[in-house]
Amino acid sequence: SLYAEGMPDNKKRVALLYGPVVLAGQLGEKMPDPVYGTPVLLTDNYSVTDWAKPVADKPLVFQLENVGKPMDVQLIPFYKTNSQYYNVYWDYFNNAEWLNRQAAYEAQRKHEHEIEERTIDIMRLGEMQPERDHHLTASENSYVDGALGKMGREARKNGFFAFDMKVQPETMNILLCEYLGDDKNRTFDILIDGQKIAEENLKGSETGKFFEKEYPIPNDLIRGKTIVIVRIQANDHSTAGRVFGCRILKSDKNNLN
Repeated sequence: SLYAEGMPDNKKRVALLYGPVVLAGQLGEKMPDPVYGTPVLLTDNYSVTDWAKPVADKPLVFQLENVGKPMDVQLIPFYKTNSQYYNVYWDYFNNAEWLNRQAAYEAQRKHEHEIEERTIDIMRLGEMQPERDHHLTASENSYVDGALGKMGREARKNGFFAFDMKVQPETMNILLCEYLGDDKNRTFDILIDGQKIAEENLKGSETGKFFEKEYPIPNDLIRGKTIVIVRIQANDHSTAGRVFGCRILKSDKNNLN
């Protein structure tokens, strides 16, 4: 029979199964939006057979009906899933909870637009062409590593990676770095043209989520310059990164006099 099995620590996050067979929702060949593109189950009815219906002449294939948000998808056995993005864990939401999710999504999109408007330069770490364009140099113990469809880079004990970034000396500049909440116990230095501007200590955050941190760049480090070298430097006992991208931003404060 078709049924839902809750996670041990969260009964409202479930896997959908038919007997011993785990079912996977088919999300298409294009990577879905990480915030909004993976469907949730919007219902107070936890009886799976009321809204997951067998597809005629297709054994072990089911169709969600009027329950998936933002869309209903087809379920097939996980072991048959290939060449598509998929989902095997589903969150239950009632209407009020879903409205809260929508509000968070809209706030995230507004934030991303504001960041784009302030961006002077962007470095997509772990991608070949952007690293070439920004003249990346790295120690032998610096590695490319990805998570959740995004590439990043790290450096192990005493290693480093460094790259050029554009700046605008007539305004206040900020270095923004993106990290993953899963990474913790990582301490490293951040330098601009050889001058340390911050010591970062990643202590971990929400798992499965990216987050950003901003580092103001002292004005005297960019005065009269259009390019600076950003260096991520590991220390003796830790790993630097993973860093999943950097930007140079114009401050949202007034320009310098």
